[in-house]
Order: sequence, then structure tokens, then C-alpha cells
Amino acid sequence: MLLALNSCKNKPTQNDSILKEEIQKQDMPLTIIEEIKQHLEYQKRSSNENEDIENPYERNSRDLELASIVIFEGLKNNGFKAVSDEVFNEKIKEIFGIENLKNLHYKIHVTDSYITLFGQQKEDYNFLIKNEFEGFADTENYYLLRKEHLFMEPHSLRYIIKINKDNSYKIIIEPYLIHRNKYLFNNDKASLAWLLNNDKSFLGTLLENFGYDKEPKINKMMLDSIYNRNPQRGELIANLIFIKDSYNKFQMREGLLKYIEDNTRAKDNRYIYALGDFAYVLYDGDVKDDAYKVFTEDPSKKFTDVEKAEIVANIANIENPAIEKYKSLASSDVWNKSGSSLYNISVSHPEVIKIIEQHNYFGLPKMKEIIAKLQEEAPPTGADPE
Repeated sequence: MLLALNSCKNKPTQNDSILKEEIQKQDMPLTIIEEIKQHLEYQKRSSNENEDIENPYERNSRDLELASIVIFEGLKNNGFKAVSDEVFNEKIKEIFGIENLKNLHYKIHVTDSYITLFGQQKEDYNFLIKNEFEGFADTENYYLLRKEHLFMEPHSLRYIIKINKDNSYKIIIEPYLIHRNKYLFNNDKASLAWLLNNDKSFLGTLLENFGYDKEPKINKMMLDSIYNRNPQRGELIANLIFIKDSYNKFQMREGLLKYIEDNTRAKDNRYIYALGDFAYVLYDGDVKDDAYKVFTEDPSKKFTDVEKAEIVANIANIENPAIEKYKSLASSDVWNKSGSSLYNISVSHPEVIKIIEQHNYFGLPKMKEIIAKLQEEAPPTGADPE
């Protein structure tokens, strides 16, 4: 994972994730309570609970559905507002890229009651289905519940509900689960603030795993985390922006590019210069010495010639206008490169310009003018190259 604190994705980092234990109004039907009691017994024989048991109980979709019923009750008691099918479908399209119950970039499983967002995207689909209801530590699966309209990971019933002899019950729910759902489906800004302080790993997962790049505060958090970890290798932010999806198709996160464009200043060009450094690696390759390699997979081999040209065009679409706007004697300590990335690459790899033009400038309205101005960056005839 790119974000350092994503190593514990299901555990918020706060001190105040105290379990909330609520005495519930008796909203769940008695038949559901009895079924939950039955599954509480089943789950005692689950390998998730007891690795040494013979003939362990294999959790299934009904365990998930019962947990979702319990969690939904707990969420409502903590300020979560139930949403309609229409709002739910809009949200899962916006945040998870699921439209008409399909996602073109990562593997999911859609049923009438839930959608599984598989965590182990490199695994075979049949393997993912077979292990769909194993514990989160093993699968990193999340679920979208289509009836309750909520988001959750796997939960053992014994951790979320206690049923008394008279069938009254208490629901136990952690704050992170409340705030995740209030942010995702209620657009709750206070919950976003809570998550930014206490559950950064989850927000990182939204961007890195599911491609949600529409929230500037999450974009900033992720870019800052990657860049600040090692500013000398700032080009690593490109791993978050230019990716190959689960089907090895090229994908570009335009929301992150827009964030970089909007936040480039006369005194702050860190991210656009980092992407400029990445552009050179795209064509010249990573360093040969394994001890100094920046990327796990060499970008010059990862992307096709057309994909490289599209990446460079999108970097130039931000960098070249910014140079024109901000570079001056007063800012020369910040804008200290002699030419734009596109110009320097076009000198050693002139084919990049041809590919950009052949692909109608990749739909970037400023690119034709940017390319036309490249000659202005050329040194005067007879000048010594820098």
C-alpha cells in the first residue's frame, strides 16, 4: 500500500474508538432475534473463532446479512440517516465506481442483497468467491448492503450484539463504523473530519483501492503522506495517479491531477516537479542498481508508448501553464529547472509529440498551444547545451 498507515486498514488509529453500547428499542422481529441466536452458536464452530475445531462452520451470506441488520440498527441509534435506493446507487457510483451494478476496474460480486468488494484483486475470481466470507484479516473484503444501504467489513455476531434471556438485546458498535457510513451515505462533514483524524487508513483505501479522488482533503492527505515520507523520491506520487487496474487496463485519476493543478503556486511546485521527474523515468527507465530503485515495477516497461504519451501530456497540461504563470526571477529558487518536462523529453524522444497529435491531444484543450510554444524553450542557435 502507498499510504504508510494503511498497514492496519481495519483499525482506526484513535484513542477514542471506545465501543458504544446502546440499549436498543426492540425494533428487530423476534424471528430475526432467534435466527441471530442460532448463528451465534454456529459461529462458535467457525474457523474464524476456533482454528482447532473439527468440521468447522463455514460462514455464508446469511451471516453477513444478519450482521448487517444488527449494524443498521446500531447506526440508526447513532445518527445515521437511512437513504433511498436512488441515493445509495448514486453514492456507490461516485465513490466505488459501481454503475448499473458493474465495475470496469476491479473485481466485485453482486447479489440481490449485497455487493462484495474483493480485497485480493490479484487472485483468481473463483478463489475470491470461494473465500468470500472469510475474516477480514485474510481477505480484506468489504461489503455494500443493498437493503440496509450501508458499508461494512465482516463482523462476528458476538462482537456486535448481546441477547438477554428475555430476547432484549444490546448492540455494540465502534465509532469508526458509524463515521464511515455517515460520511459515505449522509455526506456528513463532521464524520469526514473524524475520519481524517482517526481513520486515515480507511480514507486511503477509498482512494487507492477504489479510485475515489473527488474529495480534496483525502487527495491532500494521500499526496502529502507519500511525498513527505521521502521528498527525494517524490515521483512515487505517480503510483497513485497513473495505474494499471485489476484487468491491467490503464487508468488515470483525474481528480488528483486537478488537485495538483489547483494547488501549484509560485512558491510550491513540489507535486508537479515530482510528476516531471516521473516523466523522465517513463522514458529513461528506473535506476539499474536494485539498491537505489524507486519503483517496484519500472514505469518504462509498465506502460505502452501511447499510455506514456498520455501521461506526459497530462503532466504538461499542468506544468507548462504553471511555468508560464509562476516562473520569474523572484521564484527562480523554486522554479529552477531550465525547461519543461515535455520540452526536454521531446528533444530525446520526439515521437511523443507525434503520438499526442495523432491522438487528438488526448482531449486536453491546452495541449495544441502548449506544443506550439515548445520552440520558445529551445536554446538559441550556437548556445551551449545545459
